[in-house]
Amino acid sequence: MNNLIRGDIRRIISKKSLWVAFVAALITNILLVVFYLFTMNYSSINYMQGNIEGVADLGGMIIGIAVFIAVYSDDFRSMIIISIIGRGTSRLKIIIAKFINSVIITIILYALFALEVCAMTNVMGIELLPDERLALCLGVFRGIYLTIGYVTMASIVIYATGNNAFSVFMLVMFYLIIPNVLPLASNLPVVKNIHIERYDYSGLCSNGISDIILGMKPRGVLILISAFIIYVGASLAIVFKVFNKKELDF
Repeated sequence: MNNLIRGDIRRIISKKSLWVAFVAALITNILLVVFYLFTMNYSSINYMQGNIEGVADLGGMIIGIAVFIAVYSDDFRSMIIISIIGRGTSRLKIIIAKFINSVIITIILYALFALEVCAMTNVMGIELLPDERLALCLGVFRGIYLTIGYVTMASIVIYATGNNAFSVFMLVMFYLIIPNVLPLASNLPVVKNIHIERYDYSGLCSNGISDIILGMKPRGVLILISAFIIYVGASLAIVFKVFNKKELDF
């Protein structure tokens, strides 16, 4: 499995489309920061807010799509998966290797993203307060956390159907549609007191990070770990179940 992981990482890193998407994410982040600074007050808090939205939300979605396509879509589209299984690699090893690869690539891209944020902070001469630095660091962590989770959840679709377009659509839903629809659904009388928006993956991530910022670190860390185990663990279990029964005709 180590050879499978190393070979896949080399293939993914050499893909031009991954780096084009990464540059697009950086540009999106810069544009959001400029928008926040020049349409509102030129302040450290608006700079921080622009970066958080750029790194974890719109920019994060671009990175998430790029990681998903590089790690999963290309292999399913080109039938490399069938070739790997034909050489005797078990499906469980493929699932684990793909998950590890998505984690590694996500961390690499976000490490570069963090360097860009640090460079931009110095170039623009922004003086961040300690709490703002913490929030910005947690914003980068949130981007990594959401990307790993959402890419793993969307992989259920591609393992089950082999459909790249629908898988990417589901990934966009996780980033944009579900987090915006759930708060509206929470206004319905039937679920008004449940606050379902707090229990989806993004909501739990936000709750955990908020607790850490407010000084309740053990509780925040526990929420983040629990959400990751529940959502990502359940997704991997579903992937194994559907892929193990999948006929290799995609």
